[in-house]
Amino acid sequence: MKAGLLYCRAIVVLGCLVMTFFAVNSVWAGHEHISERERERETFRQGWEAAKRGDLVGLVLAIGSLPDYPLVPYLEFELLRQRADQVPAGVMENFLNRYRDWSFAGALETTWLRSLGRQGEYDTLLRHGRDSSNTEVRCHLIRARIKGEDHAGLEEEIEALWLSGRSRPEACEPVFDWWRSRGNPDPDVAWQRFRLAVDAGNLSLARYLRRYLGEDHRRWAEHWLIMQTRSHETLGRAVQWDDNQYARQLVGRGLRQLARSDWEGAGEKWQQLQSAFNWSAAERSAIERELALFRAVALDDGAMAVIDELPASARDQQMLQWRARAAMAHGDWPEVLASIRDMDAGEQARSRWRYWSGRALAAIDPPQAQTVLETLSAEPNYYGFLASAQLGRDFSLCNQELTPDTGVQDRLVRDAEWERAMELFQVGLHNHARRTWARMSGRLSPLELEQAALLMADQGWYDRAIAVLNNSSHRRAYPWRFPMAEKIHVLTEAEYRKVNPALVYGLMRAESSMQPDARSPAGARGLLQLMPGTAREVARRNGLGYNGTADLMDPATNIALGIAHLAELEEHFDGNWIYVAAAYNAGISAVTRWIEQRPQTDPDVWLETLPYYETRDYVPRILAFATIYEWKLGEQPGVLAANTLGGISGSRRFACPE
Repeated sequence: MKAGLLYCRAIVVLGCLVMTFFAVNSVWAGHEHISERERERETFRQGWEAAKRGDLVGLVLAIGSLPDYPLVPYLEFELLRQRADQVPAGVMENFLNRYRDWSFAGALETTWLRSLGRQGEYDTLLRHGRDSSNTEVRCHLIRARIKGEDHAGLEEEIEALWLSGRSRPEACEPVFDWWRSRGNPDPDVAWQRFRLAVDAGNLSLARYLRRYLGEDHRRWAEHWLIMQTRSHETLGRAVQWDDNQYARQLVGRGLRQLARSDWEGAGEKWQQLQSAFNWSAAERSAIERELALFRAVALDDGAMAVIDELPASARDQQMLQWRARAAMAHGDWPEVLASIRDMDAGEQARSRWRYWSGRALAAIDPPQAQTVLETLSAEPNYYGFLASAQLGRDFSLCNQELTPDTGVQDRLVRDAEWERAMELFQVGLHNHARRTWARMSGRLSPLELEQAALLMADQGWYDRAIAVLNNSSHRRAYPWRFPMAEKIHVLTEAEYRKVNPALVYGLMRAESSMQPDARSPAGARGLLQLMPGTAREVARRNGLGYNGTADLMDPATNIALGIAHLAELEEHFDGNWIYVAAAYNAGISAVTRWIEQRPQTDPDVWLETLPYYETRDYVPRILAFATIYEWKLGEQPGVLAANTLGGISGSRRFACPE
């Protein structure tokens, strides 16, 4: 109560400082040309920056000077978030109830509930937090129930919380101490968590968990841990193990793990071990399937025969795809066609396998190949463009124009949630903007979504406009699905570095959908998704400014560094953009290794048979997008054919068949 009163008094005192803000009204003097809304945005940004610095005075001043600005609750949210442990429960309850549907509500509520738990305010926590899915909050709730002697079903609930392959928050330790004091975990439950930790690659947790295992489980745990790093050596000793479920599970895992890097070594170990254990049909099939799969990924010429010996249940779509790739790597086009024809109807209908059917038929039945490729060439994607290039035809690209509907757009602009989303985008709170838009978009009609995409594209919110149109019937609305973001920076840097701007845009569109604050799970950042280490080295080699990771969210810096990196890759790979794009995704070392392994392979086959599925799908997307950007830049299509088909002769244009 005392803390709450002090908090309220502090707000009153700080509120008085707002008078100073209005008295000193010279901040915007001499800037009459700036709109009132832009002044509000700048004041909001200043308040947000003050909040990030922990400057409570600056934050409260900003709140007081924006009486009608729609984003003021975001500043109030930040104030409450920073002082969650001091805010009276009634104040927080009222705020959350009022803004329950706003993008910050969930995060603020979790912060508050965690604070209540840390302070031992269990009555309030139980009143408001019972439905929380946050792990730390759940542990505080359990502590509250332990304190309140509410133990019914508690051990089972704690067991479910404990069974994770990841470490749990520190707040959970008192809960687990109580649980352990009651004889938990039993050896089987401890073994379950050990396996979860190993499967998650969390070996430090797995080692810690050994203390809870029974003697027999502990012995097997040592084998599991060694298998993670020395599978070949461990499998060599496995022939001496007793035949039980633990041994068979571990041997199967080790063989599948080894097959990924050394299918021949794994096959040799399987020959030694398959008679040492009483394998079930399912266990045997799972191992032999993996050995066959990675033999095919290695493009070994015996892979097809091994795949054909598998049970029918193991010859799934993935296996048939790799059978086709192994066949095409050896120029065995009848077997490529046979593999495709064994795929299910949905897979065969994909443009990828229709193209490879055409390629196979070109060596077997050229007239039929012509028919297949002609049908495919009408599609505006990588395989359709490739089919056009094979046939020496113009590239089919039929643009769809979208017309603004002022009535619908006016209704959208007057929508409070729309205004909030757009303002969040304009002030740079992009994550909040996307969450707000995601909530709003669920209640819009297809026509309203289309018009919203036009408005967002007009305001430079390209990634959301692209996402909306990608999920609509307007996939040929190329001016909006393929915007020319940061055009001056891209064209200037591309010309300076002698890099084709269509390729730069193709990469940018695939990497980030023109989202300047994009961040990948691996840590790549910005429009061209640069890794901080790569950016640092490129900046050093090219004399470019770079002051750290935050710079990668600045479009100008990101584009300059990204294009410099592309220029280096072009020089390294003699301008071959299949290799450049592949290296941008998988790294120079991997691409160099793949080139050395298959130096004489046709480019389209080389790309289709890459072992990394991400790179195998990534490069065709880059080349297709670059082709569309050639159209946008007023160029003739040349990138795709020049890189995938060895520069097939003959001039091609973009055309829209009637």
